[in-house]
Amino acid sequence: MFEPYILKPHSWLVLIFAATVDLFLGDKNHVFHPVRLMGASISWAEKRARALPWNDFHAGLFMALFLTFFTFFLVDVLGSFLRHLSHFIYISFAAICIYYGLCLRCLADEAMKVFRALKKNKLELARKRLSMLVSRETQSMDQVAVSRAAIETVSENFVDGVCSPWFYAISGGPALCLAFKMVSTLDSMVGYRNKRYENLGKAAAKMDDAANFIPARLSIFLVALAGLLYFQKNPFNTMKGAIRDAKVQSSPNSGFPEAAFARVLGISLGGPAVYDGALKDHPIINKSARPPGPDDIRRAISLLYMSAMVLYILPFGLLLLVS
Repeated sequence: MFEPYILKPHSWLVLIFAATVDLFLGDKNHVFHPVRLMGASISWAEKRARALPWNDFHAGLFMALFLTFFTFFLVDVLGSFLRHLSHFIYISFAAICIYYGLCLRCLADEAMKVFRALKKNKLELARKRLSMLVSRETQSMDQVAVSRAAIETVSENFVDGVCSPWFYAISGGPALCLAFKMVSTLDSMVGYRNKRYENLGKAAAKMDDAANFIPARLSIFLVALAGLLYFQKNPFNTMKGAIRDAKVQSSPNSGFPEAAFARVLGISLGGPAVYDGALKDHPIINKSARPPGPDDIRRAISLLYMSAMVLYILPFGLLLLVS
């Protein structure tokens, strides 16, 4: 019978350690960083997948499934081996794996760089820093567009970089957390609707949508509760409005956290954006609210941190209540 990881011995210590390290250290990039290794393995696998005697979709499906399951089993087998060697070594290994799955501090720090550039009236620098975070073109953005895009990426990545990896960590431990990270990395590298990846990356994109489905919807509740605690916003109004607004988005998941952030912050999000030279007209979320400004980026970061704290603490609180 399946037992959630959070109920297993030492899991609380592992989870608390991982979240704490991410909160204080952020994402330290180095040559052996798991995401860099995942990226290298995806580049290697893509060349082999294109050489297979199958159509691009089936080759891409095989590549995505193979890399995801290989990541899970590699981490799971290594964790089992280390557990038999020493509980201390296992706890350290498991915590480090989950730490690399999270990116709360990194996301907040990168968004804060955009905020600081705007506050110093360095629009060109803000555009450059934003371009490191988003796939849309930033060269012609004004201050409102930069602020909007920064807040949208904070809200979207609350799911991709915080909510989903934590959800899979408490469900299946470090192996499932890093398997999700592989799915997310696959989507970010090959999950594009362009000539090169339209078919090869379709399976990876669908897997990413499926993996984020529950966490994206859970994010509305988390952000609404954080909005109550930090901004004294009515959580029922936040959830009701966010659920309604999320339905207008073409993306199956990103509309939920975006709409929740927009409702709590009292701003509008969405609208036109340029991708690869083509204008894409996204629906406007929270249409009757004011457009965002630079100060709203800082408020979004505060909301991000509070939402993450609710996410981290809530499972432990629920377990204490039922025990």
